Amino acid sequence: MEFAARHARIRSISWIIVATLIVSGTTEIGGIFTATVSAFEPIAGQYSWYVAGAIALIATFVLEGGLRIMIPQAVDSFLYKRFQGLDLALTVIYVVLGIGLMATSGYLSFVNSKIIVDSVVVEPERDSLAIKGARIDYNANQAKAAETYRNDSTATAQRYQERLAAEQTSYAGKIGAAKRELSNIYNRERRTGQSFATAKDAARQKIANLQAEEATAIAGIKAEKAEALSTLLAEHKALLAEIKTTYQKATASLEKKFQEAKGERTATVDGYGGGLAYFTVISLFIFLASVILERIYVKGSGIKQTIELSQYDVSPPAYIEAWHAFRDRIQTNIRTRIANFAAKTPPPPLPTAPTELYDPTQLSNITINLKIQQEDTGEQDGDRTIYIQPKRRQIGFTRKDAPQDRTKVYDHEPPPTKPDGGPEPPPRTSHEPLTTEPPSHGIRWAVNPPLENYANMPLPDLLQRLKRHKKRLGEQTQKKLAAERKGETVQRRTLDAIENNRNWVNSLTALINHKQGKQ
Repeated sequence: MEFAARHARIRSISWIIVATLIVSGTTEIGGIFTATVSAFEPIAGQYSWYVAGAIALIATFVLEGGLRIMIPQAVDSFLYKRFQGLDLALTVIYVVLGIGLMATSGYLSFVNSKIIVDSVVVEPERDSLAIKGARIDYNANQAKAAETYRNDSTATAQRYQERLAAEQTSYAGKIGAAKRELSNIYNRERRTGQSFATAKDAARQKIANLQAEEATAIAGIKAEKAEALSTLLAEHKALLAEIKTTYQKATASLEKKFQEAKGERTATVDGYGGGLAYFTVISLFIFLASVILERIYVKGSGIKQTIELSQYDVSPPAYIEAWHAFRDRIQTNIRTRIANFAAKTPPPPLPTAPTELYDPTQLSNITINLKIQQEDTGEQDGDRTIYIQPKRRQIGFTRKDAPQDRTKVYDHEPPPTKPDGGPEPPPRTSHEPLTTEPPSHGIRWAVNPPLENYANMPLPDLLQRLKRHKKRLGEQTQKKLAAERKGETVQRRTLDAIENNRNWVNSLTALINHKQGKQ
């Protein structure tokens, strides 16, 4: 107690410890926040400030809290000579962590001191209004110079163009007069029959001299024009250079002022930043000395710290008890619902009676014959025969009720009949009755011929239709030959198609020959 009374003022040193930790933490949190904002701004965007603030607070709390715990424990380990057993292991850990936290805190505080001062000192800005005004004057002077050069060059070019046109007009008159004189000499030769070679040569020479003079005059005018334009261009370039020099001087003066202000700010940041850095390092040494004095005072005074346990110290944490309560409630509700559902489920039904099997071979086979009715052959089929009318398109010419006179279509003799190599009338279609007599090739036909419908059709369309019927005739003929080679009976519709397309070919050929004969 006597030791405690003698050194009682040391008890106030705890305030110094707190103050040094605040100074160290302030410099640390500022630097960590600035670095974290720069790192997270491309990722988090506008939320980077919140993320950087949270990270800076957590990091500073870990560093300063670790110092406040590890340094006193390390000092106690040396004061109480805890160098045996597990105490030795903890002593090593306390010392290593204490040194590491001290070094980290000192480095961050030293480095971040300049960052904090840099963020506080106002950054100089260029005189944007003055720079903008200089730029406006520069652009205006350039535009004015360009306008002046454009007007002067246009006026100069127009002046020389007028001179050139006047010279060309003058020489055109002179050359025209000389050419007229040469023409008069030619006319006089034709009238008199005499030769004036010397006069013609003199006239030609005069024309050549005038043309040479004209070329010389034009060349001189163009040279003067080029020289005048070159002089204007040189003056324009010199004026632009002068304008640019004026602008550069103005901007250089503004830039010089900005650099001077920037240099002053850099000196301020270096001075105050360096002072704050050393102040934080000194604060850490004061913290270390204060902790050592505090722990020596506690040992010399005989003060001992004891731990008092309560029920909450030995009980599981609250979040674990909350998790167990939530899990038990969920399990109870689920299992109760399963039990109620199982109690309401009815027992399985009795097995059903087996189905009766039968032998499908005992069923009578029902046969239905399908035939296509083509002709009345007189054959009698059974009651199970079903006749289906064919629904294919009927081929052939359109049947008319009354025969028509073919001679009304042509102004000349009708086409020759089959014995003479002429076209045949169309064959009987599937809907016409059979006849044993050959068709008449006289004036009257049994069906309406195609020539009445196609008499006024253009020749290219008739040739196209003839080509199509020839193709169909060839296809049906190939079908007939293929059936004969196989020894099969040729179908009636194939023979009808061959006959029908052959008649079309003959009729269209006659009509085409008639049209070509007309043309």
